[in-house]
Amino acid sequence: MTSGTLTLVATPIGNLGDFPPRAAEALAAADIIACEDTRVTRKLMTLTGTTSEARLTAYHDHNGATVRPWLLEQLAAGRNVALVSDAGTPLISDPGYKLVAACRAREIPVVAVPGPSAVLAALAVSGLPTDRFFFAGFLTGSKSARREQITELAGLRATLIWFETPSRIAVSLAEMADILGPRQAAVTRELTKLHEEVRCGRLDTLAAEMAANRPKGEIVLVVGGRPDTDEEVDDATLDAMLRAELDGQRLRDAVRAVVEATGLPRNRVYRAALALDATDDRKWEGAE
Repeated sequence: MTSGTLTLVATPIGNLGDFPPRAAEALAAADIIACEDTRVTRKLMTLTGTTSEARLTAYHDHNGATVRPWLLEQLAAGRNVALVSDAGTPLISDPGYKLVAACRAREIPVVAVPGPSAVLAALAVSGLPTDRFFFAGFLTGSKSARREQITELAGLRATLIWFETPSRIAVSLAEMADILGPRQAAVTRELTKLHEEVRCGRLDTLAAEMAANRPKGEIVLVVGGRPDTDEEVDDATLDAMLRAELDGQRLRDAVRAVVEATGLPRNRVYRAALALDATDDRKWEGAE
């Protein structure tokens, strides 16, 4: 028996005009539509005039281990399955990749109907380099774990992309400014929707803006990668710059000046300043 096909169908991230005819055709032709939320998918189909005799089945993080074997059975029996998320391209921050991997292992055909993606839309409008980028998913709510997430990616020479919530965006931006230094970033909000907004600037500047006026809606954060100056400033050069700035300045002010001049991560500059403080006969004021 010939198996069915798993079709990955992208859906709008806000503007219904971004729902392409091929996506409607894929849903109409499916025997089963695996949805992140059946209510959201049913509403989308109603608003776009998409009709289908397919069975809508919930498939998400909480039931994936249970539903996935059933979907594979249906595919093996020759039924066609369409996979959709609530918004955007399936498999981006959802359990779809496990279903695709299982299909590949069983030689079940998998095809894609490409379309909207919040990640790519945010990158495109950010004004930051697009030749290399790294999507890191959602930032965690734990402060220590979040700082670890940011630190792990600090050395990448690629534009960084995260999903973040309005309630945490100001704090996350401030932590990034502390760890990554004065990098350029873009806070993109409500992409393709009526109140779409893109705010660009340095991490610390954006942090202050978001703290003063908490944004609303869905946010994609885009941050510049490790700057080339990191490689050019070796330890000896950094020490020399710090010694010059520390002559008559508090340690924290000297660190700030070097970070702004070089674009180096603050934690690297601060560690170097503390090391100089420990080995120099002088004890500079203002150590934190």
